[in-house]
Amino acid sequence: MSLYGVDVEQTGRRRIPWRWFLVHPSADFAWAALAVLIWLGISWLARQPLMLEGVDAGARRALFQTLATLAGATAGLTLTSVSMLINVLGKKSAPGQRELPLEKLSAAHRRQIGEVFLFAIPGLGLLVVAALVTVVLEGDAAWGLWIPEALVFVLTFASVLALLRIAWALRRVLAIATA
Repeated sequence: MSLYGVDVEQTGRRRIPWRWFLVHPSADFAWAALAVLIWLGISWLARQPLMLEGVDAGARRALFQTLATLAGATAGLTLTSVSMLINVLGKKSAPGQRELPLEKLSAAHRRQIGEVFLFAIPGLGLLVVAALVTVVLEGDAAWGLWIPEALVFVLTFASVLALLRIAWALRRVLAIATA
């Protein structure tokens, strides 16, 4: 089998659900919202506090500050990766040399790879803001606020899905570049 003019061995059957996940990044928020709704439903049925309401204020604050820090650092790393990706995808072979494998990618495929990276950055930025706003809103209160906490977890789950997609894209670019 050939992918973008690069020979790739196909092992096993095609994984259609995985392919759907890769080409529909906007569904990340729907999957994340579904996961949080299931969490809320189980908490409500078990008559437990929704989200992290009953957790100690210091532990909640530490969690949301850590999420904000990780999201900010990951957004910066992703933005740096985009600039490096532009360099790699834009690199041309010297005149007279054979064409580089990444040169064989069409403009549509290059744009699709770039969009994988660019889609993750706004979600990570929103996660930073939402986590810090949750820390401020909850303050030192003994009881947390489940609505901002739920929003933070939706953004966290969606960001994790976007980062999985970035890992896949990097793996594919590396496979094509080293073919």
